[in-house]
Amino acid sequence: MAEPYVIPARPTVLPGYLDIATRRRIAGWAQAGESGDPAALQVLDNGRLIARVIANQHRPDLKQAGFGDGRFGFDLLIPAPLSAHERHIIQVCREADGTELIGSPVVLEATGTFDDDLRELLRQVAGGAQTNAERENILAFLAQVADDLLTDHARAQGGQEQHDHYRRLARRHGPEIDIKPRAPRALIIDEHLPVAGQDAGSQALLSHARALQALGYDVSLVAADDLSPPAGVQHALEAEGFTIWRAPHYASVEEILRRQSGAFDLIYLHRIGTASRYLSLARHHQPGATVLYSVADLHHRRIAGQAETEKRPELHALSRRTRLEECTTAWQADAVLTHSPVEAEWLRHAVPQARVVCVPWAVHKREQKADFAVRRHIAFIGNYCHAPNLDAAIWFARDVLPELRATDPERELWLVGPHLPCHLSWPEGVRVLGHVTDLDRDVFDHVRLTVAPLRFGAGIKGKVLESLLAGIPCVMTSIAAEGLNLPSSLAALVVDDEASQIERISALYADPDTCQRLGKRAQDHIGDLFNADRTTASLRRAIAIARQP
Repeated sequence: MAEPYVIPARPTVLPGYLDIATRRRIAGWAQAGESGDPAALQVLDNGRLIARVIANQHRPDLKQAGFGDGRFGFDLLIPAPLSAHERHIIQVCREADGTELIGSPVVLEATGTFDDDLRELLRQVAGGAQTNAERENILAFLAQVADDLLTDHARAQGGQEQHDHYRRLARRHGPEIDIKPRAPRALIIDEHLPVAGQDAGSQALLSHARALQALGYDVSLVAADDLSPPAGVQHALEAEGFTIWRAPHYASVEEILRRQSGAFDLIYLHRIGTASRYLSLARHHQPGATVLYSVADLHHRRIAGQAETEKRPELHALSRRTRLEECTTAWQADAVLTHSPVEAEWLRHAVPQARVVCVPWAVHKREQKADFAVRRHIAFIGNYCHAPNLDAAIWFARDVLPELRATDPERELWLVGPHLPCHLSWPEGVRVLGHVTDLDRDVFDHVRLTVAPLRFGAGIKGKVLESLLAGIPCVMTSIAAEGLNLPSSLAALVVDDEASQIERISALYADPDTCQRLGKRAQDHIGDLFNADRTTASLRRAIAIARQP
């Protein structure tokens, strides 16, 4: 680009001043000539005439300063604002002889970025509003600019412009054109972002997200109830190649679906609370997307069990409402994912039209250590904000542990996991570990047995899987064993009533060799069912079924 041309100025003898020179406004004052006629002025941009103006506006400040009646002002609004991406040299000269006004020229540098000067200018303009009408005007303008920016941002992040360009070329030249289309895009919606090792729901969701990546999807996640997630959680997911949609770019899940309308090929809704809120919105804004509803577990069955155990009739009513929601959502989704074969069979019976697929999740398998003879103690592992886990921990510590310690006072029950209420008091022999970062090192390398004495619940129990895949036998109730399809060789691990629990735990604890043998069998069985290959294959099958006409 050529250097801007500047009109050489004559020596300044014109009384006046160039007060304001911006890309939109030129203002100042110039005293009249000897004839008394107001000064006729030219406004130049880089030597090019862009406007003429007469300096005859009333300026009270000039009158007070002794300049006659004060009618020497000019204030010019430029109809088409000067480009912010170019350098401008603004000059104001008297038309008659080219004499330049004091304060002229003014140089307006090109603005390549949203720099501090531009921010300050916007603040000054916004702060200068004197009336509600002016404020509403500014707010409407800024809202429109923000909306345009957010839309462009969403289209760029979602690859929509590239996708649209490819589709246009494909229509013109056929699908064999030598341009690689974008990868299919999957959006996972849950109430919170998954945290590795925190709970079974997080583990399952992460496993399915990784399986979608293995199937070639560009996977993004959004936390419906926390659009400003903890930085550590966000960065851990981004390190795995996931995109996290969050504030300030988006204020809600609906905004993501709307701004990226038609950009997703698959919508994955985790748990009934999320699915009931967003399934219809997903259908509306993403009409071409396959919608999967992952139940995690059937909440109404867990609530019904809690109502029965705790004798709470109000929970029966909640269970009925939740059952209706779950069945309706299963009917609306393109496919329903469940981890438990038991729940899959229930859904097929309750909603015959639903396309139900059992999709496990991958759990890490470790080598079993042959040191059971020197191990001590028993562990119960769970997230205690989950009602079945808290109920089981209290019941086992109160009713079962004292009988176990009667024969071995040194035996301890380790309570492992987050959100254990601090106000609870525990009998002797209970050791509260809380959340641990490494279950293998902090728990599984030390205990001889784990227990899962759940009295109500639903679905696959994540910590049972982790214990068995670590080669640690878990004595569990039939509710905790649901969906594991344990073979007859592992039937001894499943007992329900209090007396049987005491008897079975005591017998196994006293026989380290049997503990190790059962742990190895359980490890092999669970390892065949809950691994990455089986998860990916099952998810591929679910998507194929969902897309069938």
